[in-house]
Amino acid sequence: MDGLKLNMTIHPFCERFGLATMPIQVQDLLNYTTIDPMVQRKLSSGQRRKISNYLQERELDRVFFGPVTLSLRDVASLTKSSEGLALRPGSKLSILDGQHRILALGYVNEQLLKESRRLERKLASLKVAIRKNPENQEGVTELELLSGQLEALERRRLELMESELAVQIYIGLSEEEEKQLFGDINSKVQLVSKELGHSFDSIDPLNLVIQQVVDHNVFLKGAGVERRANLTAYNKNFTSFSWLYSAATMLFTGKMQPSYELARRIKKDPSAYIEMLHQFYTTLLPLMPEQPGLPQYSSSARAMQESIALFAHRYLFTDGQYTKNWTACLNIFEGFDWSHGNEHLVERFGLLDNGKLNLIHEKSLRKHGRLVQLFQELHGGADPAEDEATA
Repeated sequence: MDGLKLNMTIHPFCERFGLATMPIQVQDLLNYTTIDPMVQRKLSSGQRRKISNYLQERELDRVFFGPVTLSLRDVASLTKSSEGLALRPGSKLSILDGQHRILALGYVNEQLLKESRRLERKLASLKVAIRKNPENQEGVTELELLSGQLEALERRRLELMESELAVQIYIGLSEEEEKQLFGDINSKVQLVSKELGHSFDSIDPLNLVIQQVVDHNVFLKGAGVERRANLTAYNKNFTSFSWLYSAATMLFTGKMQPSYELARRIKKDPSAYIEMLHQFYTTLLPLMPEQPGLPQYSSSARAMQESIALFAHRYLFTDGQYTKNWTACLNIFEGFDWSHGNEHLVERFGLLDNGKLNLIHEKSLRKHGRLVQLFQELHGGADPAEDEATA
């Protein structure tokens, strides 16, 4: 065994240490890294799960994570040959920054392996059944389908494991110096706002839909879309990218969280979803005040915007099929009282100390359910999906 070959050049660092930067395959990182609990923070299973879901839901076969930081305490673990430097078999690099990314990749690899083994068992039993009954055409078709799924799954797993991450390796640090470096790296972490993510992230197909509508919908441009982290009471913009993301999710699915199924459908026909979101705002915004983002109007509340999308979802699809003229349901907002004195809204939500409606956003969707019920009453028809919002 030659160990892990390191195509790197070690540069002097602070006169006592070494520093090298290079790409390393994910599979090698899983085999040659370890986590020192005396240096690292406690592992967050939630953080690892988020990264794993990100990789699995989007079916990524290549990753472009930021650089991870490793440490090699024992310089004697390095060997030199005609081909360059290598890490001795059994040696480990300590993870200083990036443990959740590396562990999430390992978890996804395990899940893909489990799925491959499940398909292999199913294939084996199907082959036996076909040998007993060669005329079973359905079985032959299913066998071809499963074989293709297994091949695609294994190809994706191998490509993921062969992806390369940028790695910084500090050489010669002691445990105390590793602790200090870990603290320095994580002491002032500046997270990217959701607005920037939704504005520029093109991996999630729903972001692409939102970006297209924001760039080309005249009414939405006039109402204003905030690109910063949040909307304040002094902001005149109607919505933000994160609010649009939530509203679009509710319009397309009737649920709070996007799903892989929605991403798959958007990838299949993105123009259709762009057109539906265009129709929604082109119909709704002319029925709102001239500046719907002003705080004196209930249209500026996130709960109101999401609830309208949740209400419209009930008419957008019928038995899973697109419904023509579905935007007619939004006609209930013609002449709607958008002020905080709206008697229907005051009766349901009450007023805060500042005299405004209690439309503070809640993740429980209880207020959304009440608003959808009110819109349904104004629509004057039978509820096409009774109690869906409340559930």
